[in-house]
Amino acid sequence: MKFEEMQVIWNSQNGEKLFAINEIALHTYIQRKRRTINTLLEIFEWTMIALNLVVGIALVTNLLRDNKPGALLILPVVFFYFAYSAYALVQRLRRRAAETRFKPTILGELDKAIWQLDYLIRQGRSMTLRYVLPLVLVVSITAIYSPKPLWALVMTLTLIPISYFAPRWEINKWYLPKKRDLESLREKLLLQEIQ
Repeated sequence: MKFEEMQVIWNSQNGEKLFAINEIALHTYIQRKRRTINTLLEIFEWTMIALNLVVGIALVTNLLRDNKPGALLILPVVFFYFAYSAYALVQRLRRRAAETRFKPTILGELDKAIWQLDYLIRQGRSMTLRYVLPLVLVVSITAIYSPKPLWALVMTLTLIPISYFAPRWEINKWYLPKKRDLESLREKLLLQEIQ
């Protein structure tokens, strides 16, 4: 909330300046923040769904095209990607259903934004386990049966640290500061309600 968006009220009895929050401006500010967070969450979820589907389809296409011995060993990994795509879709539907519990009030919108950020942070932190292990498995199997395992090894060695550090950097740089700001605003609003 910007200082300019607050209205100054002069209390003539004791000569102190009191501040009243412009509730419409505050509600607009919170809704804008929540919509931004919701957009990030939607992009994240649809990317995970589409990415897993595309990787699964690419692996099936590669499996059907290359009829090499041992190629069927990739089937559990293919199943994992398709299953995770379905799981991500179900998780998205559950999240959307859980969001209906928040009321369309200032505090409700703020609580919803904080909850969505928590959800996004949890998803970002768990990505390492969801993708590094299957990626290493796919690349290892491919490297065993492929005549060109060098590209697979280079890709694995590059993507493993990126998939570990990139989400953590993103969370610490973008999501945690936003969450702290929203939680601070929530505390201030709760204190104002008590007084």
